[in-house]
Amino acid sequence: MTSTAPPLALRVRLWRNRLLASPAFRAMIARIPLLRRVANGKANALFRLTGGFIFSQVLLAGVRLGLYEILADGPLSTGQLATHLGMPPERMRVLLRANADLRLLIEHAPDLWVLNDAGVILATDRGLSGMIRHHDMLYRDLMEPEPLLRGLKTDTELRRYWAYVREPRPDGLAAEEVADYSILMRDSQAMMADCILASHDFGRVRVLLDVGGGEGAFLAAAAFAHPDLQLRLFDLPAVAQRAASHLETLGLAGRARVHGGDFSRDRLPDDADCVTLIRVLCDHDDARVAVILANLHHSLRPGTRLVVAEAMSGPSEGARLGAAYFGIYFLALGAGRCRSDRDIMTLLAAAGFSAIRCVPSPNPLIATLVTALR
Repeated sequence: MTSTAPPLALRVRLWRNRLLASPAFRAMIARIPLLRRVANGKANALFRLTGGFIFSQVLLAGVRLGLYEILADGPLSTGQLATHLGMPPERMRVLLRANADLRLLIEHAPDLWVLNDAGVILATDRGLSGMIRHHDMLYRDLMEPEPLLRGLKTDTELRRYWAYVREPRPDGLAAEEVADYSILMRDSQAMMADCILASHDFGRVRVLLDVGGGEGAFLAAAAFAHPDLQLRLFDLPAVAQRAASHLETLGLAGRARVHGGDFSRDRLPDDADCVTLIRVLCDHDDARVAVILANLHHSLRPGTRLVVAEAMSGPSEGARLGAAYFGIYFLALGAGRCRSDRDIMTLLAAAGFSAIRCVPSPNPLIATLVTALR
């Protein structure tokens, strides 16, 4: 009986792991300045994971209390913030110092606080603060992660929240069932829209159809960037009604047509020369994605360009962070997964699309694009 030796890279990794597992080796590293610096960096990264829940709760408290919004107008003292937020000054100081240690705030002078760079984003981006509030239900679903990982827990808050995931006929959802998630998706679309518009040239597009387009946040961003662009949106009937109202509020009703239906089985409008699927495929398992893409291929005219944009797994740090996050998120959702660009390209090819290619974006944490032709 013959045995195959593991490849060199694996043997080196196993040797390295044995060294790192040795307390004597770690003590030796601590005595060498250059190695100590590397080891401390890795220890800090591990502690960020260990203390991650506390750090996320500091963030949640700041968002719920309106701390970052209050400081958006300028610096305030501990006492002023304690009065504004109804907290004892000594507890206010604990929260403020935790925020400063996490680089969300700066203590500009003793007990005088101002926003740091990340704090400014938190104060001004409604979508980001909305997602932080939304994490409340995800944290409850993950309170005991083992049953979820073993498949013993399927009735999660996330699954109930994203109503179209749990309903076999989502086109029958009522207006109140789609309202909360539609608002969240609209508010959290700004960075995604900027990322897509920076990655793909919509200047040559005459008619743009956004499938699963929610309340039309991306279409609106594209419309303001390209004044001659005609807009089409397809989503569930209850969502489409909200989209029509939102686009009218933005003064875009004259350029837009909104259609309601189920994009997995109803025929889609075929007058667009470019179609976008933004944060759509990731919500669904492979079998349903195959059905969705087959329906798109059946509905669209030859030559129509398809743009798929969502967070995808990949080698960059942003892509890895996104994949780690969404891998667990979709597990709690009970559907979907974070795919690589290769996964999506394979699904598109199986549905009959051609000229498939990956388009990198300025921020892989937010999105990677895959384009194809009908």
